[in-house]
Amino acid sequence: MGLEHCLRFVVDAFHDVFVGSYVNYLSVLYIMAVTRSNSSIGTSSVSRNTRGASKTRKGGTIKNTATKSKTNKSVRNKSVRNKSIGTKPIGNKSVKEGFIQRINPTEGESIFESYLSVLIHLLGTQYIYGKIVQEISDVVTIQEVPRKNVLPVLERNKFDPIIYYYKPNTKKGEVDGEDGDGETHYRVYSYEKNESSRSKNAFKWKIIDPYDLYQKKKSHGFCQMFALYIATNRTDGFLDKTNVKGKISKEELAALHRRNTFECLKKTIKLIENLPEPIINAIKIEFSDLEKDPKNGIPFKMEFDDFVDDLKGFKIADLNDYIASLK
Repeated sequence: MGLEHCLRFVVDAFHDVFVGSYVNYLSVLYIMAVTRSNSSIGTSSVSRNTRGASKTRKGGTIKNTATKSKTNKSVRNKSVRNKSIGTKPIGNKSVKEGFIQRINPTEGESIFESYLSVLIHLLGTQYIYGKIVQEISDVVTIQEVPRKNVLPVLERNKFDPIIYYYKPNTKKGEVDGEDGDGETHYRVYSYEKNESSRSKNAFKWKIIDPYDLYQKKKSHGFCQMFALYIATNRTDGFLDKTNVKGKISKEELAALHRRNTFECLKKTIKLIENLPEPIINAIKIEFSDLEKDPKNGIPFKMEFDDFVDDLKGFKIADLNDYIASLK
């Protein structure tokens, strides 16, 4: 019994030594693995640009919801604009720095006018303008009339506003009065309350001309947009010349025209930003066609988005030269 007890003691001792060594070996391996894992924290083979971009499942596919368009725009702007954007006085106006892709004005044309001429060409395209009117209103219609003094055709029992325009008279020796200078002009024909009637419920058709209310005559900038805002009752922010009491000085009138033109610009930028994709695509195609013609002064490969960004950068003081140039 004593010998058997001694042998069991020896066997148990060898077992404890072997098991303990094995456990210690596994512990060492585990510690090494954890150490290697911890040493890789803070580094990744994944691009840093993709981190933090949440993903949502849509239509059975994983779509990265990071704002790709904003990222692309910021990269593009950084490559073509100065990092610091401030104001740089040029003559009587203040033009922001960083206009690397500035449209080149023609001789005697202000910077603002060079942008305005491109903008009104884009929005004045009949197909695009028609689509914009349809997008904003389901009742306003557009008509072309042959001459200044010809009124649009009325439909029976319809009293919705009509935007109408006339092109310059091409007959030799004939001029359409104040507008006979080769430019298309837009007006609104609206069924308005007859203020001169004694009856409270008397209405009549009335010609509303942007020149009479908001624009300087013969300015030919934004008349189609002013007409649109008049017809759709979106004239908030405009100063009506007919509401001015007393005599108005030339300087005050110029300030009024400048204010209205700037307000019209802001309204139009906001309108463009909310247009559906098909209309925006049509505008972009038209802009690309204009870019190919050197007389428009659009830099090579300038995008429509860049053009809109530049429009946003104008301040009201940037319109001084343009307003002063109007006769």
